[in-house]
Amino acid sequence: MKVDRDDRLAALTHRRTYFDDVYRNDHDPWAFETSWYERRKRDITMAVLPNPRYRRGVEPGCSIGTLTERLAERVDELIAFDFVTEAVQAARRRIDRADVTIVEAVFPVYWPAGTGDLVVWSEVAYYLTDSGFDLAMNGLERWLEPGGHLVAVHYTGVTDYPRTGRQVATRIEQHPALQRLTAFTDPDFELAVWERRVERGRPSVGR
Repeated sequence: MKVDRDDRLAALTHRRTYFDDVYRNDHDPWAFETSWYERRKRDITMAVLPNPRYRRGVEPGCSIGTLTERLAERVDELIAFDFVTEAVQAARRRIDRADVTIVEAVFPVYWPAGTGDLVVWSEVAYYLTDSGFDLAMNGLERWLEPGGHLVAVHYTGVTDYPRTGRQVATRIEQHPALQRLTAFTDPDFELAVWERRVERGRPSVGR
């Protein structure tokens, strides 16, 4: 059963063994806690959020929870998740709040029940294959409420991932229900915010 599951996931995202390997000998393999790049990227991500507060948000690929910790300051209910057990455990040790739930689950398969008004894709969407990106966008369409925001921020340097950081925004831009509000281009990463369009004559959900 494990082989079958991993085979299905391989069609959606970058090889799982890659993530298992990088966490095996380092609890913080991308230096989230110490890197100026990571700290600055978190600060900019928080600064571009259009609303002062959000009702319900989701953060896939939360790793050890450094961005999760910041998002919790602005979101009434936050669900963060990762499929690496060691990362989930570290995030839970970092964040002990009743309004934050940290789950061991796989992006883009998992979406929390219900809907919400904030989705944050930080350094996760470029790991997705074409099939995985389709599944992620379908889930986003179901989960993100009209008037809600999607934030996508990705490293733009050379990788061996299924797509580049710059290609992530291009793919999102093609969705007719999303309109871009903000774009920020740095030598090392790109960040953008999209809003789910509100249908004419129909109020936003939960706002």
